[in-house]
Amino acid sequence: MKRRRFLQWAGGLAIAASSPLRAIAQSDDDPGDIYNRLKQSLDLRFVVAGGSINVAIDGDASPLDKHRIEVWVRRSASAIAAYFGRFSVEHWGLLVTLSDDDHIGPATTWGYPSSITHIALGRNVSDSALHNDWVMVHEMTHLALPSLPQRNAWFMEGNATYVEPIARAQLGQLTPQEVWRWAVDDMPKGQPHDGDKGLDHTHTWGRTYWGGALYWLLAEISIYKNSGGRYRLQDALRAINRESGGNTSFWSVEQTILVGDTAVQGHALGSLYRELKDRPVTVDLHDALKQLGISEVDGAIRFDDRAPLAGLRRSITTLQAPSARSD
Repeated sequence: MKRRRFLQWAGGLAIAASSPLRAIAQSDDDPGDIYNRLKQSLDLRFVVAGGSINVAIDGDASPLDKHRIEVWVRRSASAIAAYFGRFSVEHWGLLVTLSDDDHIGPATTWGYPSSITHIALGRNVSDSALHNDWVMVHEMTHLALPSLPQRNAWFMEGNATYVEPIARAQLGQLTPQEVWRWAVDDMPKGQPHDGDKGLDHTHTWGRTYWGGALYWLLAEISIYKNSGGRYRLQDALRAINRESGGNTSFWSVEQTILVGDTAVQGHALGSLYRELKDRPVTVDLHDALKQLGISEVDGAIRFDDRAPLAGLRRSITTLQAPSARSD
């Protein structure tokens, strides 16, 4: 399945900088306007896994349109709750702007003045496209972590890029082969090129999304190895989500990393950040995937259960119950 063929910053988020409104996404939206629109009238209200979700729809929406939107949002929210052990935030407002095409997105998420997202949706989008959509899950992943300074955009976008397919797979919405297809096909786009100065300084599309995703893959492996399999990245991210409360908090990357590393009793997130933030580092992605037992043979993703980290690979896409070990 081809994924992530979207225009540069579609599926972006607002980043904390000198102003909390500065955004990396290509968007003319004012979050204050979106927030006020959500306060004026709501078309849907429901709760998923402890999260109160309010949806407003711009455009003439039939009862069928509303039903399809609710099913789409609930399915996406269930995947996020599977990964984080609950929905990303306690309260979330979603503005859906209807158009006359068959596209999903672009979308932008903010943590100010509250957790809100604006997404475009074509009236002619198929039920299959909504059922298999990744954009909504990507945006909901942004809700889960605190907002960071703009130089750390890769940290947040890379996290949403990495977590989204895994969350869907844990709930059975994707196969493990589909999850790792993107790693084989797209993670090489995150490798540094000439002129790269490290993840905190090189804000190209490839480095922001896929360089960030490479960081989180390396963190996944390092946490598992350093803890002898006791902890996983998911434990660190659940702890960050609980302690921050999500994207309405504005943290430094150092604070975010400290909370995650403390939860897994290690230093993987911090060590990797210091290694990658200020200088270009080419990741041996082939070896990382080989250790996990992932390869491509005749165009198909194959798994080797004899690989050293095959157990980690299997656990990544397996539903994890909320764990006391990460409390």
